[in-house]
Amino acid sequence: MQGGVHLLSGLIIASLSKRKEFKLGAVIGAILPDIDIFLIGPFYFVYGASVAELHRTFTHSLLSVIVLGGLIASLSFVPFIKKRYPDFDFVALGLGIAFGMLVHIILDMFYFYGIQVFWPFWDAVIGCPLISEANHVDWIGCPIITQNNLDPAIAADLLKLKLLQTTDFYTDIFFFYVPMIILAFKKGVHKKARMFYLVYAIIDFLVITFFVIFAFNTNVGYEDFIVYLYIPGISFLLLSVLAPFFFRDVIRDFTFDAKTIILILSLFVFSQFLLFV
Repeated sequence: MQGGVHLLSGLIIASLSKRKEFKLGAVIGAILPDIDIFLIGPFYFVYGASVAELHRTFTHSLLSVIVLGGLIASLSFVPFIKKRYPDFDFVALGLGIAFGMLVHIILDMFYFYGIQVFWPFWDAVIGCPLISEANHVDWIGCPIITQNNLDPAIAADLLKLKLLQTTDFYTDIFFFYVPMIILAFKKGVHKKARMFYLVYAIIDFLVITFFVIFAFNTNVGYEDFIVYLYIPGISFLLLSVLAPFFFRDVIRDFTFDAKTIILILSLFVFSQFLLFV
C-alpha cells in the first residue's frame, strides 16, 4: 500500500484513542514495517530489482508486531527506565506501534503481491486469489491492485509499472506532510520541523515529478528504473519514518475535526486527479 495511505491509517487509529503515546505509536507503527526498504535498498545497486523479494517479509510478519510491540511496552517494567522516565507511557506506545504495524500488514495484503505474514515459521499459501507467481508462492494476500498481469515487455504495461512505483511517493506529501505542517502551524509548534518538511515536500514533489516524466522513456527497463528511483527513494522513506517523531506533539493531540477531514479529503481528491488524469 502507498506510504501516505499507511501514515494516514496511523492517524485514523490515533484519533480513536485519548492516550497520547498510543497515538504517537500508532503513526510510527503504521509506517515502520517499510523500514525494510531502507535496510535492503543499498543492495539494489548490486543485485538489481530482484532483491525486492526481501520486502514484506521479516518486518511485515506477526512475529515482528509481537516482538517489537512487546519489547517497547515492557520498558515500563524495567526499574532503570521507570526511574528515568516515570511519566512516560511505554505500554501505550508499544500497543500503538503494534496496532499501527498490524494495520499496515493488513493493508499490504491488498496491494501488489501480499506479504509473508507468518515469516519465518509458516510458508503455506492463502489468498483470494492465490498468489501464483513462482517467486511469490509463499506470500499471503488478496491483491486488489496487482502487477501480476502487467508485462514489462509490453510498452503500456511497462509505463503502468513505473508510474505505480513512482507516484507512491506523492501520497506521503498529500496524506501526511501537508496536514501535519498545517496543524503544526495552527498550534504554533514544531517550527523547525514544519519548515524543514515544507522545503522537503517541495523537493520531494519536484524529484518525483521528474521520475514521472522519466517513466515515459521507453529505453529504460523496469528494473533499471527501480534502481534509479531508489537512489532518492531510500532517503524519502527514511524521512517518512522519522516524520512522526518530528510532529509528535501534533500527533499526540490529533483528532479528526471537521476542518481536518475536509483538508484530507480535498488532498485525496487532488492526489487522485494528479495521479490518474
